[in-house]
Amino acid sequence: MKKKLVASLAAAMVLGVAGTSFAASNPFVDVPAKHWSYDAVTKLASAGIVDGYGDGTFKGDKTISRYEMAQIVAKAMAKSDKATAEQKASIDKLSVEFAEELEGLNVRVTKLEKNSSTIRVTGEARLRYEDYSDSIASYKLRTRIHLNGNINDQWQYYGRLQSVNNLKGEGDTEVTMDNAYVKGQIAGTTVTAGRFDYFLGNGMLIDSTLNGVNVAVGNVLKANVFYGKENNKVLGASNYLTVTGLGLNYSASKATTLNGGYYQYEDKDNANSFAVGEDTRKIWEAGFKTQFATNFNLSGSYGDSDASDEDTAYFAQIGYKGANKSKVGSYGAWVQYRNIEGAVAPATTFNGVYTALGKKNGGKGYEVGFNYTPVLNTVLRVKYAKIQPTVDTVSSDKVNFYQAQAEFFF
Repeated sequence: MKKKLVASLAAAMVLGVAGTSFAASNPFVDVPAKHWSYDAVTKLASAGIVDGYGDGTFKGDKTISRYEMAQIVAKAMAKSDKATAEQKASIDKLSVEFAEELEGLNVRVTKLEKNSSTIRVTGEARLRYEDYSDSIASYKLRTRIHLNGNINDQWQYYGRLQSVNNLKGEGDTEVTMDNAYVKGQIAGTTVTAGRFDYFLGNGMLIDSTLNGVNVAVGNVLKANVFYGKENNKVLGASNYLTVTGLGLNYSASKATTLNGGYYQYEDKDNANSFAVGEDTRKIWEAGFKTQFATNFNLSGSYGDSDASDEDTAYFAQIGYKGANKSKVGSYGAWVQYRNIEGAVAPATTFNGVYTALGKKNGGKGYEVGFNYTPVLNTVLRVKYAKIQPTVDTVSSDKVNFYQAQAEFFF
């Protein structure tokens, strides 16, 4: 990205410094007063949004990286309280585009935003319709409010309020704080403590919420060590299970990521939680995800446990493109086959509630889906799955599952 393009983009958010006089000094020797970008570049420099080089030059024709652009966006975000509604919209769009780079600049962004709002509030709403061939259809609205706050330069707080409304008028709506944690740096590691989502590998066997602690370390090879209690009662236990685990993620190339993990569930209150005399379940898994062509990706996982029967799981999925909430008109599709036996893990994420006769009988079958972004910050998704038990049951136990949903981000 050329710097003169950056100046054009950033000039659209002129951030309340219009009254500054630029004739008194020229910040960059290679940006003469008659240059088309002089006013914009000088104004942005005065606002502290763009920097030059040590020799006093701006080098406007030099290509800059996404990381450098993210620094400019971060500085603009720190001064957004002076921007108009239109300028704030431009900053928000840039912050979405450079979200990944901004996350990597977290410490620097924290310093820049000290004088702005201490809590950043965002939200999402999901309207979902589900229909099962063996149960009553559901129609629900889930709302989430995200609260992000900086404690200091090294530590942050995150909270998530959630409510689920049954739009068929059945049951009461409950508002919960289903995430609440602090996250920061200790001795070269990133520590998360509190109640947080934990998603391992491709999410085949673990995709839940944990009350505990997670320690992350590494770059190319990333490791997550975690311990705590499940926030939900899961299959095979009448109590909240204690979980200990290790997740590994390795970037084999720009296109391919390998993952694996070892997890142990324990019911400390019931010695027969999983079987007679068995209060623990030990699980391992390995998987991958690769972008094997411009618009196509392939992912898969295999898992096994120490159960005496129904102890394995695997899936494979091929995907095409994908809907992006910030790119109107983007879309994607996927097709998947899975075989997840009932005793491989307490919570078989992929099969979920639409496994035939519940998760205890496992589930195998295929799923197809499609998603689309019709307008900014809105994603539509439909999917269909046909699942049957992995144990021997009658053929009528097969489930046809339909789901349609709209997600709104604000």
